[in-house]
Amino acid sequence: MENKKEIKEVEKGWPVQFTIKAVLVNEEGKVLVLKRADEGVWNAGKYDLPGGWLDEGESIEDTLKREFQEELGLEGATIGPVIKMSEFRNEKNECDRVKGLRMIAYYHRGEIQLNPREHSGYEWLSLDEAIEKLSTGDSFEEEKKETLKAAKKYLDMAGALDGWKRCQADFENYKKRQVESQKDLLCYSTQNIVLQILPVIDNFQSSTAHIPEDQKDNPWVTGIMYIQKQLEQVLSDNGVMECEVRIGDNFDPAKHEAVEDKECACEKGEEKEFKNKIKQVVVRGYMIGDKVIRPARVIVE
Repeated sequence: MENKKEIKEVEKGWPVQFTIKAVLVNEEGKVLVLKRADEGVWNAGKYDLPGGWLDEGESIEDTLKREFQEELGLEGATIGPVIKMSEFRNEKNECDRVKGLRMIAYYHRGEIQLNPREHSGYEWLSLDEAIEKLSTGDSFEEEKKETLKAAKKYLDMAGALDGWKRCQADFENYKKRQVESQKDLLCYSTQNIVLQILPVIDNFQSSTAHIPEDQKDNPWVTGIMYIQKQLEQVLSDNGVMECEVRIGDNFDPAKHEAVEDKECACEKGEEKEFKNKIKQVVVRGYMIGDKVIRPARVIVE
């Protein structure tokens, strides 16, 4: 509040006095411009910004919050940085004892309820509209105009910085996506090759599983077994692991594929309780990491 009585009190007060005013910005990027009351106030009828005198013992933030409450009926605005310091001159063109600190503040919600003793109206304007509205021929309004210009410069820089930060974040996310994409591509390529190798390994395993005991030390059999181990080692080196399946495990459709049991009692018309247990592993399953690339083919009882 800046009525004539207060100005006189300031003249008797501290060696230096501060007026704290804010460019109040809403979510649409518009700023609040006030019209001072026509009677009983200093600089009656002129355009102004919300704020007032810094009281003894108050912080800058407390001053603005108090002024927002007294002048606008608002609570909960976010106080931003100082954007400008204003100096005023007296009739002799000497620096006055009154200094101005100009801030940015952010409006979130709440209806504007003006104190009619101080202000007769208000407008939400774009910064360019607000700058255009204030006079350059009046020292009171011109100082507010310069404050709005400082606010525009600050907000433009803040917007550019936010844009740069978003670009940096987008680029970092892009790099992460590229890394993940490369991993997926590598995994897909590995999976494609492995799926072509697995039938060969299946044939080796089927053949070597039925070698007669008296033939296991045969050099030809030993060579075949060695080739089988080499193929299995190639899979292991590329992160391909065999799915661990034991007889008696519960059937899991995410890891197992049930195949027909030609000896099942139900095929013969006999009633039998279904246990959902693995009875036999027909073909081994394989995984890359946590992903099943081929489920184990099993007979379930």
